[in-house]
Amino acid sequence: MADHPRSGRRAIARPASLAAAVAAALLLGSVVLTRPASTGPAAPAGADRAPEGAGGDRAGAIPALEAAEGGRSLPSAPLRVALQAGHWKAAEAPDELRGLRNNGGTSGGGKAEWEVNLEIARLTGALLEEAGYAVDILPATVPEAYRADAFVAIHADGHNDSSVRGFRVGWPRRDATQRASEFAEVLAEAYGEATGIRRLPVATRRMRGYYAFRYTRYRHAIHPSTVGVIIETGFLTSPRDREVIVADQGRAAQGIFDGVTRFLGPATAETPAGPLPATQPAAVQ
Repeated sequence: MADHPRSGRRAIARPASLAAAVAAALLLGSVVLTRPASTGPAAPAGADRAPEGAGGDRAGAIPALEAAEGGRSLPSAPLRVALQAGHWKAAEAPDELRGLRNNGGTSGGGKAEWEVNLEIARLTGALLEEAGYAVDILPATVPEAYRADAFVAIHADGHNDSSVRGFRVGWPRRDATQRASEFAEVLAEAYGEATGIRRLPVATRRMRGYYAFRYTRYRHAIHPSTVGVIIETGFLTSPRDREVIVADQGRAAQGIFDGVTRFLGPATAETPAGPLPATQPAAVQ
């Protein structure tokens, strides 16, 4: 796992009286409990931290300020999930990814692949946001050294033979987090349950070497501390798979949502707060 830098800590001496303690807590709350808002995918909230996985305190998150008389803790920042809609805005790729510009993906059932990928990403994102996660819907070009708690590249397959069907999930050949294979298995199980599409057990070489995973070669790739996977949701050239990924995309979105949430756990992790110690200073971490 990559290191998890934290911001510096300041110790605040506990006021002598309850009234002074409440006033100090309110004053601190006005200046330390707000983290910078996300400005979009290029600079997502949480870009200064690496993912910790399911539950627990996450590096870089701002822990809650304890109430003066042992009250409730405040939730930390939500986990961030990136959903990349494969081939969306591929024509806008930078020079280092210029090979993407003329790659529109597959098509089938009157739909281009990017349209299917984008709609599934948006539906999944809505489910995740409703559950409390922060979500970025990304185009083909990933922001430089992009950080999130989980990254899912959403694609669809194609084949000259319309009888070929199934979905696949892959993870990077080079995985600094050592958790991507676990994420892939959780996602595959959840997606299969939700959609009924059969799983093809072998991820292709191109999936394992997906450009967004190749941070050693491209600037526009996920940061090595981001847990990333890629899913081919089904074959657009298969009438049976299109029954889900085109005609019933909510099922595909539900499967991805279930996989992400099973892997990450709760969208936020609360820091428990107890009474302030009588002889130790309170701290804002």
